[in-house]
Amino acid sequence: MGTREGHSLVVMCARRTQLSRGDSRVNANSSRNTSSTTTPTGPTNLAPRPTQHRFPQVTAKGEQIVTTTAAGTTQVSKKRKYKRGSYKAYFFLLPTFIILFTFIYYPIIESFRLSRNRVAPFGSQEIPVGFDNYSRLLQSSDFWDTVKVSLWFMVGTVPIGIGLAVIVALLLSYPLRRLNWFYRTLIFVPVVISSAIGGVLFRLLYNPIVGFFNHWLSLIGIDGPNWLNDTSYALVAVTITVVWRQLGFNVIITLAAIQNIDDSLYEAAKIDGAGVFARIRYITLPQLSPTLFFLGIVNVIISLQAFGEINILTDGGPGRATTNLVYQVFIDGFVGTRFLGRASAQAFLLAIMIITISIIQFRGLGKKVHYQ
Repeated sequence: MGTREGHSLVVMCARRTQLSRGDSRVNANSSRNTSSTTTPTGPTNLAPRPTQHRFPQVTAKGEQIVTTTAAGTTQVSKKRKYKRGSYKAYFFLLPTFIILFTFIYYPIIESFRLSRNRVAPFGSQEIPVGFDNYSRLLQSSDFWDTVKVSLWFMVGTVPIGIGLAVIVALLLSYPLRRLNWFYRTLIFVPVVISSAIGGVLFRLLYNPIVGFFNHWLSLIGIDGPNWLNDTSYALVAVTITVVWRQLGFNVIITLAAIQNIDDSLYEAAKIDGAGVFARIRYITLPQLSPTLFFLGIVNVIISLQAFGEINILTDGGPGRATTNLVYQVFIDGFVGTRFLGRASAQAFLLAIMIITISIIQFRGLGKKVHYQ
């Protein structure tokens, strides 16, 4: 028993010595690490060590750089976030882009391609001719006749339509103010109906036998003309119809502009002794100049693109008295023997004419517009 107890004591002492040696090694390693991280007492480099940015850096273009903060989180770049958001925006805009491309941009591209080709009547063959269709049109007297009709129609509809709109809007603002909602409804009705319905209605009114226009003229002793079959009155008849259809739109826009004029201007003019016509001339019309400028642009475009009333009332006749550029495009492209190349070239020339007139309006009348 004595020998066994002595042997166990020897084993226990050996284990304690091993544990003490392991602890001393750990302490030695930790002391080495701490000594390597301590600042030396001798001469050292005083340059500061680069530190990690807690906030993302920004370049000259405003784009964030992907950096890692002190907490270890990664900053996602602003440009990448913008791209992710733009993808979603383009996805929601995709249906609009498809509709615009299908019904606007693709027809424009295809029309320009056809204008530079000579297309067979049934479209089975196309021959590239460059700008030969344009040169032939510019040398054609029929083309210039349609241009003349379009310009005369524009001159007849735009000033008369805007002038009547201003007069009616002034009447609705002052003498007829009490029931202006009722009169506004009646005036705006022609805008809602289609050009085909308006054409049929005025075709009955222009009838030389049972039409109301000739009946009203007979009451004052005037023999009414054959409105739609006389070359001197056919374009006038179409002009009256278009002015009637556009009157509601012009009146509503003008009336809204008149009601937006500050009342203090009128009160100051009354104190100075200005009458009704003086207030209209020196206050109302200058304040309406932005609205009248807008209506001038819109009515010019509408008048140069008029088609429905001409098709219903006169069918381009008598002769070619009411054949404007749009109706000539319709005849060449869809009626009888089709000339798609020439019709497409006329459509582009019409677009150039509208753009040119709009630029002239902006250059000539835009400087005279009075903005508050």
